[in-house]
Amino acid sequence: MAGAVRINRYLAAAGLGTRREVEGLLRTGRVTLNGATCDEPATRVEFGDVVLLDGNALAAGATGVVFHRAPAMPLTVVHPGTLHAVLPLGPQASGIELLLADERLAQRLADPKFPLAAQMGPAQRRLRLGGIGLDELAPGEWRPIAPRELQRLRRGARLPPTSG
Repeated sequence: MAGAVRINRYLAAAGLGTRREVEGLLRTGRVTLNGATCDEPATRVEFGDVVLLDGNALAAGATGVVFHRAPAMPLTVVHPGTLHAVLPLGPQASGIELLLADERLAQRLADPKFPLAAQMGPAQRRLRLGGIGLDELAPGEWRPIAPRELQRLRRGARLPPTSG
C-alpha cells in the first residue's frame, strides 16, 4: 500500500499522545477507520480514509502532511478536512509537497516576506522545504507532519506556536 501510514503514527501526529499512548485508544474501541472499529496499531491509513475518535473526524495530525510527489502527478488530495499546498511544485517537477490544514500558515509561508528555504536536486526534484525533508518517502507516499516540524514552520512565519 504505497502512501499508507500506521494508524498509531497517524493518531500520534493528531496530538493524541505518543504512538504507545494511542494504542490504549485503539484497544478500548474508541477509534474507527472507514466505519469499522480499529483495534490494531499496525493498521494502515491511506489518503481518503476516514478516521474517527469517539465519532469525531480527525485530519492528518490536524496539521497536515508531507507528501512525495512524482513527476506529472496531479496535486489532488482526497482527505478528510481541507489541506492547503505550500508553494506547490510545477506540473513536471517532483519532490516534497507540504499540505497544511492551517490556511493562514500556508498563505504566510507562501509570502515572499517569509521565504522558505528549498533545496532542489537534479531534474527539478525538490528535496527539502522549510527544513523538512523527504526522508524515506517513496514517490506517492505521505506521512503526517510532526508537531516539531509544524512549530519550526510557525517560527519561520513569525506566528505563535499554537495559533490556528
